[in-house]
Amino acid sequence: MNQAVYYSTSHDCAANLAGEAYLMDVPYDRILYLWVNDPCVVIGRFQNPHSECNLAAMKRDGVQLVRRQSGGGAVYHDRGNLCFTLIGNKETATKEENFALVIDALALLGITAEQSGRNDILREGKKISGNAFQNTKTKFVHHGTLLIQSDLSVMANYLTPSDTKLASKAVKSVASRVGNLKEAKDDITVEEVELALEHTFRERYGECELVHIDFSEFEPARENYRLFGDLDLILKRTPPFTHSFTHRFAWGEVTLNLHITEDRIESVSLFTDSLDTTLAERIEALLVGVRYEAAEVAGLDAGEPTLNELIAYLLTRL
Repeated sequence: MNQAVYYSTSHDCAANLAGEAYLMDVPYDRILYLWVNDPCVVIGRFQNPHSECNLAAMKRDGVQLVRRQSGGGAVYHDRGNLCFTLIGNKETATKEENFALVIDALALLGITAEQSGRNDILREGKKISGNAFQNTKTKFVHHGTLLIQSDLSVMANYLTPSDTKLASKAVKSVASRVGNLKEAKDDITVEEVELALEHTFRERYGECELVHIDFSEFEPARENYRLFGDLDLILKRTPPFTHSFTHRFAWGEVTLNLHITEDRIESVSLFTDSLDTTLAERIEALLVGVRYEAAEVAGLDAGEPTLNELIAYLLTRL
């Protein structure tokens, strides 16, 4: 018996991702790992959270920001969403085999689904599962989500950024029409889907060791927690980008470009028809080196009517 099914009893997404990283080094031929998170937004390894998420709304509502190590787009998780990870030997495991396992598990519940060309699983044209992949030296890691009874009404609150222009080389998410498995089976539960996946995994690969574990308390996983859940580190690892906006004030029109590296405003360029020829120089002196965060900008003492107006407007765009 060289297979295992792991259930995480933690609902902290960063802890669960740290647990996943730990499992990549556990010497099983195959692992099925099942985990459920409290409300959070998970972004891909090469994404810009400022252009993918409404960070202000997330902070207000206590929604965690997490960066995973694999690629792909931004997704919203809550306790109505089941995360699954399939870890196998790099030489033999395939995503096609993994997709078939998930689709067969859903069929056990009377739900017909199909894989789409974008590494999604669809039911009646709606995305019920998004998937991403990661390779280590020896393992192929396939992780995905299954929307079961997630609160889709709040998803747009956190995945839709504020009205602003952000230019970045980071990977952009692709909008999809999503749906819950509850639409197919009204009384479906997360636990029911977990058991269907476990049953199909055992049927496919034989008897497995069964492990329930709290990765938020498991020291080998806790050591990597900050790689996934430390907000400062997530923001610092964001690819450089430019935030631009244009606005007309009573005293003239302004186009302001903020060039961000890590979590700091590295440089500023301002174009205006204002009669104040010192405005560009003074706004640059005020903003360069400041952390790209509303609270930091709000603490600046502009000291001039035009600068105060400009800073006040900037705060509405961060």
